[in-house]
Amino acid sequence: MRTLVVVVVFNGMPWLDRCLSSVRASEAPADLYVVDNDSTDGSPDYVQGHFPEAKLVRSAENLGFSRANNLGIQYALSHGYDHVYLLNQDAFLEPDTLGRLLAVQDAHPEYAVLSPMQMEADRVSYDKLFEQNVLRKVKSVDTAVSEVPRVMAAHWLLSRSGIEEVGLLAPIFPLYGEDDNWCDRARYHGRKIGIVPSARAVHDRSFREEPLEKTIHRNYFMGSLCRLCDINRPLWERTLFVCLFTAVKAVKYRSILPLKHFRTLMGMMPEIRDVRRLTSARGAFLG
Repeated sequence: MRTLVVVVVFNGMPWLDRCLSSVRASEAPADLYVVDNDSTDGSPDYVQGHFPEAKLVRSAENLGFSRANNLGIQYALSHGYDHVYLLNQDAFLEPDTLGRLLAVQDAHPEYAVLSPMQMEADRVSYDKLFEQNVLRKVKSVDTAVSEVPRVMAAHWLLSRSGIEEVGLLAPIFPLYGEDDNWCDRARYHGRKIGIVPSARAVHDRSFREEPLEKTIHRNYFMGSLCRLCDINRPLWERTLFVCLFTAVKAVKYRSILPLKHFRTLMGMMPEIRDVRRLTSARGAFLG
């Protein structure tokens, strides 16, 4: 069984050594594929100089998270890999993380995505979003694997069969929402999403803050786009929900930005319908 770890990098110098070294130190061997999204902080040169074993792709533009990861996924498919691990640049593996996940995925092929328990940098506390959005929504608890509706792609083990059925990440999501959409598509095809309680890994993002505009873009705009693209629910129902969601978020944030974003979303309906149409066909997102 061969595994490819895909890391998308954009000005990642604060985390690169810890991230990529964790792949090198993994007890389960894996090859490394790094896509640099036109960094300006020397990240690609650092990767080339310190991690020569990595397959490094230097993009002349910022492709976004989805398109950059898709390069790695396509490389894995064309080079005969059995598993793909998507790893954020600000995340790192424990030595036994990958081995534990691979054992579970091989024993439970119905799971298209598996994630370890995603921890803060202190290795004691759960990542806040992982705790709020994943642990609180566990469908079934098992010592080996627990089913969840979705899990963020800071740590994702994808099976080859799952990729061939569900396809690549949807480019309509340049950053944020792409993981939720992929999970929605996987569930549409009858595949499961799971977390493995015995596996742990770190997502080191606790110290960063962001402006209100970025919060609204991530939580409202990309969240609404994901809901509209979810083929598991009728489009009219999703549109009605987003209308109500817009009003709630405008009041919560005391901002007209959700109203402006709503207008943009309505203008994207042709692209949204394309995503829903492609989801209905097995492997359509593979191109």
